Amino acid sequence: MRGRYRFLVTCEHASPAVPPEWREQLEPYCAASETHRVWDPGAPDIAERLAKLLRAPLFNGEQTRLLVDLNRSVGHPELFAPVLREIPDTQKTAILTRHYYPFRHRVIRLLEQWLTEKLPVIHLSVHSFTPVLDGETRDAGFGLLYDPAHPPERSLATVWLHCLKAARRDIVSRENYPYAGVADGHCTSLRRCYGPALPYLGFELEFNQTLPLAKEADQYAQWIFRTLKQSLQSKRVQPFTR
Repeated sequence: MRGRYRFLVTCEHASPAVPPEWREQLEPYCAASETHRVWDPGAPDIAERLAKLLRAPLFNGEQTRLLVDLNRSVGHPELFAPVLREIPDTQKTAILTRHYYPFRHRVIRLLEQWLTEKLPVIHLSVHSFTPVLDGETRDAGFGLLYDPAHPPERSLATVWLHCLKAARRDIVSRENYPYAGVADGHCTSLRRCYGPALPYLGFELEFNQTLPLAKEADQYAQWIFRTLKQSLQSKRVQPFTR
């Protein structure tokens, strides 16, 4: 499988760490915030194991999403936490320069290198989500996010979701849940730039935090890996061509 595709794994919200220069402002806010607003518990454990199975490069966020959200585009209203939204633009630029652009640019440089290989790139962006948000209970254990208007993603996602459900009937798996696959995010940004050129296929993997993600990270990574491999071997998945 590795020879016919390039795989990339990212975990944008992998860390709750607060850089020393922002501790005074952010640590009280982190303590008062719900955990999911600080980072994605369990997601980095799965991302690490999944990258090893796929023999793929792994890019992890290294600071709390409250400082800057690596899964948001510059200009998005939730790029910075509320406590930082009124700081001077010079400070925001400094945060972007030190923490945001290096992460995004490392991924872009890799994709630029892969452009010459003429192999499809499958990007898995690993996240976890809170089971209750704004009083609403999420009724799925796993969500596969993609762009239904992007034929290669739609073709693979349709087969993959079927395989995911068949392999783990104890987990309710849904497409584009609990968020839309076309909402602002890292995959959406890269899809816009590289979708036709590589081709690039970007999927967000969303795990419910009620699952024992850290404890059973190996099992969840194996589940993703085996069903992806099975799906890519299916004749129902259309060829990925430029």
